[in-house]
Amino acid sequence: MRHIVLLVLLIAPGILGVLVFGYFALIDWEALMRTYSAFETAAQTSTNMSVLFTAEAQQNIHRINLFAEGVWVLLSAIIAAIGIHGMCIPKRNRL
Repeated sequence: MRHIVLLVLLIAPGILGVLVFGYFALIDWEALMRTYSAFETAAQTSTNMSVLFTAEAQQNIHRINLFAEGVWVLLSAIIAAIGIHGMCIPKRNRL
């Protein structure tokens, strides 16, 4: 019974969270690479500071989103690890 509870409440949601948030982190990574490339191009070619500030803000938005998705991946992995640890420790004998 204990293993089923740990599997349903910790391990499965943790693994699902790693997969879902990891998928969205990869999407944000691709968007960050595109906007950073646009920022580099604007930094090398543009003399207008408002264009440069706009490009920097756009890449910073994706940088923050990627950081947040990475944090959720790690938190989900910790939740799954707690469940796996709970399944691995032996059952205590009660008096």
